[in-house]
Amino acid sequence: MTPQEFANAVLAHQRYVAGRPGGKRAELRFINLSGLRFPRINLSGAILSGINLSRSTLHEADLGFSDLFCANLSDCDAKGASFFRADMRGAQLHGAKLKGANLSEADLRPGTLSGSDKRAFADLSEAEMDESKLNGAMMTETCLADASLRNAEMKKVQVVRANLSGADLSGANLEGAKMQQADLAGANLSHANVKFAKFQGSNFKGATLKDVDLSSADIRDSVHAKRLDSFPLDVQAVLKDHLTWVESAGKRGKRAELSGVPLQDADFAGMVLNVANFAGADLRGASFVRAMLMFADFSGANLTEADFSHADLRGSNMKDAQLLNAKLRRALLSKAPLRSENGAARSWPTALAGADLSGADLADCDLRGANLEAANLRGANLARANLDGAVLTKADLAEANLTDTVMPSAAPSRVH
Repeated sequence: MTPQEFANAVLAHQRYVAGRPGGKRAELRFINLSGLRFPRINLSGAILSGINLSRSTLHEADLGFSDLFCANLSDCDAKGASFFRADMRGAQLHGAKLKGANLSEADLRPGTLSGSDKRAFADLSEAEMDESKLNGAMMTETCLADASLRNAEMKKVQVVRANLSGADLSGANLEGAKMQQADLAGANLSHANVKFAKFQGSNFKGATLKDVDLSSADIRDSVHAKRLDSFPLDVQAVLKDHLTWVESAGKRGKRAELSGVPLQDADFAGMVLNVANFAGADLRGASFVRAMLMFADFSGANLTEADFSHADLRGSNMKDAQLLNAKLRRALLSKAPLRSENGAARSWPTALAGADLSGADLADCDLRGANLEAANLRGANLARANLDGAVLTKADLAEANLTDTVMPSAAPSRVH
């Protein structure tokens, strides 16, 4: 489509919206308008399925009632725009700026791509949605990881099985929201209104709940991390000694030796655990959100569904570890800097050889130079991850999400 043809289509659509003669509903399926500026454009009710509006400017645009099925709106600037009742199933909005936008009653559920059985999931991860309106929006299975939703209006929103890990929901109005089986690990719900909200089976590990009244909310079967003070005194003492050891550069205290220790659902969020030994430990469901874990040893450990979001794992040993469905979004897994006794600089790669990362979330991960030889990455999410220089010999990448992934120059075949 030429620029003139696009302009003509928009003008005809304006007449269609106003009910004037010569009007025609805009049909702009699968066209590329990436990076262009359309402030205050009126495309309400337009057919925009599969359109590429990534990095575009849509300030105060009217896209209400439009068909945005599987549209690409990643990194667009749509502050104050209206998406009221829009069909946004499977839309990509990673990093979008949506402050003050109206997404009330919008449909952001997964969508099945035409001609295939593949389901596309709506992605609003890291989107800026402060003060946005999402009342009644359908966001089942939507990814809102690390999104900013401060003071958002989310009354009766449906976010069943949605990923809200690390999201900022402080001050949000979630009255009557349906949030069953939602992942709220590490989310900030401070001062949020959760009156009559349904959280059955949701994950609250590491979530901040300051001044949140849960008395009328349904939190049956929800999961909360075990505080370390609930563990045996000897384990608590080991962790205290380790912090002293780290802070004194090994002059006092003692390195944490927790090899083989059962620590399911433990909360290590934000802790300094560099060089700690967790080899062979049972850490299923444990939270290490934003923890410092450089050179830590997790070899052979069971880390199924553990959360390492934003953690620093540079130089760690996770060889043969079980990381099924683990969360490593924005984790640092690149080479760790080292300095030899003679002052020469070198680096130490993170070891993930033989690790089972099937179904793991590695979106936006830094895996530069990591050793993933024979690792199982089947069905893993590697969107926007950086694998430059990584070793992927015999790694299984079947069904992995490689959207905008930086691959090594000599990448292996996807299935082995």
